[in-house]
Amino acid sequence: MNRDLIKKARQANLAKYLIDAGIPLIRNGNRYKHSEHDSLTFTENAYYWNSRQEHGNAIDYLVKYMNMDFIAAVDALTNSAREVVPLLNNTVTTFDISQILTNPDTQKVKTYLYRQRKIGHDTIEHLIENNLLQQEQRTNNALFLIYDEKNQCVGAEMQGITAKRFKGIKANSKYGYGFNIRISDDNCFDYALFFESAIDLISFMDYKQNYEKKPLSRCLLISMSGLKLNVVRHMTSAFAGKPKPVICVDNDAAGDAFIADLEQENVDFMLCRPDDSHKDWNDQIAAIKSVSTPIARLMQNALMATDQIWKTSVQNGTDIMTTEEIDAEISAVKLP
Repeated sequence: MNRDLIKKARQANLAKYLIDAGIPLIRNGNRYKHSEHDSLTFTENAYYWNSRQEHGNAIDYLVKYMNMDFIAAVDALTNSAREVVPLLNNTVTTFDISQILTNPDTQKVKTYLYRQRKIGHDTIEHLIENNLLQQEQRTNNALFLIYDEKNQCVGAEMQGITAKRFKGIKANSKYGYGFNIRISDDNCFDYALFFESAIDLISFMDYKQNYEKKPLSRCLLISMSGLKLNVVRHMTSAFAGKPKPVICVDNDAAGDAFIADLEQENVDFMLCRPDDSHKDWNDQIAAIKSVSTPIARLMQNALMATDQIWKTSVQNGTDIMTTEEIDAEISAVKLP
């Protein structure tokens, strides 16, 4: 992308862009204050979120808080001088999953989640079978599809699975929504659990179901793809039952600041964070599978068996075994 165009976007009038797009800003001298967040202020081309000790330029804000990727943010800000480009909650181009080329073979995503993220096979298969997880064809990125309260696909959260790891939101994903998994017989929820990423969400679900042996009930599990108050507000109001928020963020300074923001905004919520010894829910489930317990030893043996199956297949020049074939081999593994 042209460097001059990027420079122009960074220096674009962010406050004007947001006001023209219908975002509620209140003028305060030479600055603007967000009407819903007292500590969030804007100059013409920058934002400052004092309670989070965070600031950035126009591109930074659109990427972090308006669900845009870098290219979409640059395009929106450079076009805004000629024509206002509405933000995602208004009339911007609707997200269309059919326009994204996906690979029917999801083996690379399965392998990444199982071997790198320590997510169980059953959880991975559940995501694929329910069309919650796809593999992008060009990049092999994991795509966690976002559905609204009417079960319409309105976006996707991305997770890079190659050596160059990244997280993000697909362009045109609908504002205020996050990747979600619904656990309810009647599609009505008592609790809405909020996580910083799709990986943390599925790690928590895997942990509850397979290690704590405490099945979840009447819960809506939601990834904010970051720390986004707008997702908490919108998702708890859009879904049936007006579920109570349960905040499941990381054990770090950013998580602490987000909780402080919720308290300052008078949001009524509960906390469910990972154990103190773990940064996030994925760290917690990975640690469980590495400690010396009967379950962990079984998982370790299963992983060793999987590695051997893959090595044997490669050495013999045969095709890589399917997940079902690997599962059949693993089922024969016994505890020492």
